[in-house]
Amino acid sequence: MNTLYPAEPLNAKERYEYWQDVVCTTYGPTANKPLSDRAFDGSLEVKNVGAVTFSRIQSIPIEYNRERAGENCDQFFLTVTMCEETFVSQSGRDSKQTYGDIVLYDGSQPYSCAFPKGDDQIVLVVPRPLLLAHIPKANEFLSRTLSIASPLGRLANTMLMEAWNAPTLEPLVGEKLNGALLDVMSTAFETAFREPEPSVKRHQMVQLQRIKEYLLDNLHDSELTIDSVAQATFVAPRTVNRLFASEGTTAIRWLWTQRLVACHDALLAGRFSQVTEAAFSFGFTNLSHFSFAFKRAYGVTPQQLLPAH
Repeated sequence: MNTLYPAEPLNAKERYEYWQDVVCTTYGPTANKPLSDRAFDGSLEVKNVGAVTFSRIQSIPIEYNRERAGENCDQFFLTVTMCEETFVSQSGRDSKQTYGDIVLYDGSQPYSCAFPKGDDQIVLVVPRPLLLAHIPKANEFLSRTLSIASPLGRLANTMLMEAWNAPTLEPLVGEKLNGALLDVMSTAFETAFREPEPSVKRHQMVQLQRIKEYLLDNLHDSELTIDSVAQATFVAPRTVNRLFASEGTTAIRWLWTQRLVACHDALLAGRFSQVTEAAFSFGFTNLSHFSFAFKRAYGVTPQQLLPAH
């Protein structure tokens, strides 16, 4: 573990200027502003675990601001608060953390972090590809407080703290530890902030699936209409139209496509010796229309798929 600060004894102004250099080197460019009139004091310890940089940063009250995106910082910060209160803002979301809480933010995007009662936190600097490989929905969790009181918040906190306190590890062991830690973080964030699917939406999905299954079971029926399908599946005709519209299609268009697919697969498998027989078996009644649509969809005529060809 390396102690980057404090360094040799410096006067108050030099200490703060050196602090800014050290912080910007470790975490990326920020504009820093002390929130106290006291002489500046702080400490920063850093260690590398595989590709992740672990650090503990402590100081008098201070605020950090990253004002522009993309300034030499293609990484995420995953932090656990060790002080009384922290305020993080990013992507239009403001959050507050207290002791033990965890927060994630994107180092390549503008953000602000304020520590009005003093800074004390464990910070993981995680390369973007590594974090996104384990937390693919990271953007949904930026500047959201993973409370230590949440279902998996305490477990995530404990793992992060144990990783910080662990002795020096072999690179391969460190990478495995990072992966396990980030997987737990992903599960903890998803459990805490996953949006439950509305019951109405679930009901509509069940309705649509039931209608599709009925249509697939009755591809042969050339007499199918919206009214007959609605009656058979116990919904109103307008409900049938609305459900398929939510997928950007109509019931008749979807039915036509499924008939075309089924006919193509049957011809390809050699189940029919005549195109007419195949078309009628899947509910087509207009052979010229069927042949035209088939050629447009598959680039060959249905006759070309007959066994003789």
